[in-house]
Formats: sequence, C-alpha cells, structure tokens
Amino acid sequence: MYWTLFYLVVVFFAIGAIAIAHLNTKSTSVQQRERWGKYVFYIIIVAITVLAIRYGYMWLLALLLVSIGLFEIFKVWTESKKRNLGVLLLALVVYGLTAYCFYRFSTIADTQSILYVYTIVFTFDGFAQISGQLFGRRKILPRISPEKTVAGVIGGLVMGVLVGLYMMWLNQRIGTWQWMLPLLVCLGAFVGDTLASWYKRICGVKDYSRMIPGHGGVLDRFDSFLFAGAVMFGGVIAWIA
Repeated sequence: MYWTLFYLVVVFFAIGAIAIAHLNTKSTSVQQRERWGKYVFYIIIVAITVLAIRYGYMWLLALLLVSIGLFEIFKVWTESKKRNLGVLLLALVVYGLTAYCFYRFSTIADTQSILYVYTIVFTFDGFAQISGQLFGRRKILPRISPEKTVAGVIGGLVMGVLVGLYMMWLNQRIGTWQWMLPLLVCLGAFVGDTLASWYKRICGVKDYSRMIPGHGGVLDRFDSFLFAGAVMFGGVIAWIA
C-alpha cells in the first residue's frame, strides 16, 4: 500500500501543478507566488506524514498534532473579541474526544490502515481544492467556510471514494459493507474541516496560527485527518484490520 500511495501522490501533485499553472494564467504575480508556495509546503507536509506512518512514528506525530491543536484552540479563543466561555468549553469537549480517538487510532491501527485513511483524506482535500478552484461557483456553507463550494466537495468526495475503493480492490478487502468505508472517511474529513471552520468563524479569525506558510495552523491543515482517524477508531477500523 505504501508504493500505491507514493504513485498516487506523484500523480495527484502533477495534476495539482497543472491546475495551478492554469489558474495562474489569469492571476497576479502575488497570487501566483502564494499558490506555488502553498503547493510546495503541501508536498513537505504530505512527505512528513507519510514517512511518519511508514516508519512507525505515527504515534509521535499524532501526539504532536493533538498537542499543538489544543494550543491553537486556546490561542484562537484568546484572540476572539467575544471570548464566549461556552463556545470554548464545547470546542474543548469535541476536540478532546476527537484527539483521544485519533491518538488511539494512530497507536492501535496497523500501518496499512493508517495509510489507507490518510490516502483518502489527502485525495479528498486535494481534489476538493482543485475542483473548487476550477469549477466552484455555488458556496456550500458560506457563513462557516466561505471558500468551500458544492463542486469542490463533490469533486473531493468522488475522487476520495474511488481511490479508497481502488486501494481496497488491490488488497482484496471489499466485502458486503466495506465499500462504504471510503465514503465514511470522506464524510468524516468534511465534518472535521467544517467543525474547525465553525469555531474559527465564531472566534472571528481566519487561521488557527501561522505555523505552516500558506496553510495556517496545524488544525487548518490536519483537521480532516484528525476527525477521519477518530471516526475510524470509533468502530469502523475493525472492518479493515
């Protein structure tokens, strides 16, 4: 599965480069630099994540992600003009449960299962962004996440499910209900991203931090993976273990 993911990453980043080159034909020099900068740092993020999974350091990466994520939740709240304590407590409860389940997923799941989930999330996020930028017109959640479009979500969902099914077919693991796993992972990724965006909008900030150039903070980049991993820990992991 590792080499399958490697080839998929190469193909998807090639598609992403073509899409960026097309978009940049009608963009300013500043927008062009921002897109390519974000593209390069995304490659670095994916490479670090895949290597951590491949060589058994996912538990360490998970611990680092959930710890920084917790810091970012408090940071965003302190920067909010309203500082609603109820919102903070709700966010901490939801995030605490998500973080615990994600960390447990990273420690009990085998390498192939973690790679499987990350591949789907990576595909969903990547193609949601590409299809949204190329074809997106109608906003799906304008008050929560202004940049998300219907076309983007559909594009990410379709490609994420197809890639998930393809990887299951390669490993001969498609059973009566297992074909639903890619869809569940994609939905988990979408819900996680939406919840993270909702908290930012309530607090009135654009990004959780500036830790990752072009991407914002850890929760801006890994919210989908955190929630999808938590969903898998919640019982579905037994179907592909």
